[in-house]
Amino acid sequence: MVTAAAGTPSGRAFQHFLSAVHQALDLPAPHRPHDRLPYLTLLDQRAGLARASIGRLLASQQRDELDFTSEGDHILHQIADLPPDTYRHAPPAGCPASSG
Repeated sequence: MVTAAAGTPSGRAFQHFLSAVHQALDLPAPHRPHDRLPYLTLLDQRAGLARASIGRLLASQQRDELDFTSEGDHILHQIADLPPDTYRHAPPAGCPASSG
């Protein structure tokens, strides 16, 4: 059985971090042209949080499981503090557009 070396993040910690980055960047597309600016503003804020976390991990010479888990948690807490996506979203693929 192969185990991770001491100080090497586990797959679970790395997956948690990547999931948090994905959640930060995964915003539904705007439905109307005038919804594009609020979408891009929120996406820029969320991308900045993810970029900062990635930068902190890359700057650390000794990253371990706790670092990846902590950065993932940090991203999730920070995106929860941002405004919600209140712009009108495009309907999901395969769903008929609602009228109104």
